[in-house]
Amino acid sequence: MVKSKYNNKLEKEGFFVKKHFVRRAISLACSIAVVLLLAGQPVFASDSVRDDSSYFIRLMDMIQDQYYGEATDDMLLEGAVRGMFGLLDDYTRFMDRQERDDFYGTIGGNFGGIGATLQKNGEYIVVTNVYRGSPAEKAGISQGDIIVEADGISLIDVSVDTAADIIRGDPGTKVKLGVFRSGDIVYIDIVREIVKVNPVIYENRDGIGYIRLEMFNSNTNEYIDSALKYFDRTGIDKIVLDLRDNPGGEMIQAVYLAEKFVTEGLITKLDYKSEIYQDINYYSGRTEQKYRLAVLVNGNSASASEIVAGAVQDRGAGKLVGTKTFGKAKFQASVPILTPDAYMKYKTQYGIDTVNSYELQLYGIYPGKDEIYGYAQMTMGLYYTPSGKMIDGVGITPDIQVEDPEYVNGIDIRFAEKLSASVILKPGSRGSDIYNAKVILKLLGYELENMDINFDEEFEAALKEYQSGRKIKASGILDIRTQATLNVDLNELIMKYDSQFAAAAEYLKN
Repeated sequence: MVKSKYNNKLEKEGFFVKKHFVRRAISLACSIAVVLLLAGQPVFASDSVRDDSSYFIRLMDMIQDQYYGEATDDMLLEGAVRGMFGLLDDYTRFMDRQERDDFYGTIGGNFGGIGATLQKNGEYIVVTNVYRGSPAEKAGISQGDIIVEADGISLIDVSVDTAADIIRGDPGTKVKLGVFRSGDIVYIDIVREIVKVNPVIYENRDGIGYIRLEMFNSNTNEYIDSALKYFDRTGIDKIVLDLRDNPGGEMIQAVYLAEKFVTEGLITKLDYKSEIYQDINYYSGRTEQKYRLAVLVNGNSASASEIVAGAVQDRGAGKLVGTKTFGKAKFQASVPILTPDAYMKYKTQYGIDTVNSYELQLYGIYPGKDEIYGYAQMTMGLYYTPSGKMIDGVGITPDIQVEDPEYVNGIDIRFAEKLSASVILKPGSRGSDIYNAKVILKLLGYELENMDINFDEEFEAALKEYQSGRKIKASGILDIRTQATLNVDLNELIMKYDSQFAAAAEYLKN
């Protein structure tokens, strides 16, 4: 195995590089792809080795001479590069530096910000949740606050993404928010910090530890550990791991998760298409199985979710419950691509004929940031389950097959969430707890039309009716006792309507 400074980085992304390269093959493949992209179909019938660079240059000349509009060399080159990667598959694309930072910021789950969840409500941006210990909480931002400004920029009638981009920034920098409260705008300075997105929701459901994992970001392992430590402290050894609608994410996080449940042996094998990369087998070193496990899956459980599901099923670490998974066994990695000038520089000076910056690093050459043209987020190969199954396009069939739950009064029971029971909410308030309360009430059969975060008259009336029926003072206020009672009702609703969770619970209890 090659030892280099970037082995650790590559291992995180799922690959190692061998010392010997097939450079001519890479160069030729890129040349042919440009012709196919720009011409729309093969121009030459022969498969013989050829140099299409002059043909490509003539196409650029023709466009610049005859196209009525701007068409610089840089524009055409970027279009050609993006086109080459864009026509390969749904998971492959070319990204510039900013696009890559944004992409991995989302997948990574760490960014500079204030630690609050935002939602658009009419023309306003509303805070629906504030993370504990976050800069927003420290500064006094509350669930339901309306943010109308950020650093003097109006956030009225802008998208949530636009507002988030303005509010986010480098850790240690300040953002001045204009918050509309009681008819006035209050200005609050917040120092941004690194905010970690928690993809894990967990709770004790009648003696069964329930963990829902929304995606595999770089914080998954940390927060899964927190959930399992909580279950250990409370004496819970039966776990339902909910991977329904989990699209995947960081592959190494799937390996870490599987290691917590699968005993000694293979977890998955990564098989690279190119001979320049070394295939990888991931193993678990766990000597004993600590938990009895059921894993919930459905048609949207994909990629990293299927690595975990495949390992659990093949190694007998638990039972899969639900419907057949999506079937994505392709894995991707980000490959830094040299600029044309950097490519010629290193080819001339060192005789290294490659556009892949990682290959240069194996020779102790580390190109500067300005020498990286962009990044190819590219499908590199396929993974196999421990028993050698290839599930791409096929999926994994659960051990206990249970159809997806049907909607109840227009609500998907799988995504009904408990209330925080941490703050009292009154008419005029806004926030995620209000929406979650509306969801539970609607599941119970109450007539509600406005399924939003607003504490309106319709919700107040339904809440009073609910409180009367539960022998709680009919105040029309979402107090702590009412929230706790709604949470108890939600547990009963889940057992009644979430047939997949109910089947998993029955398996674990028998």
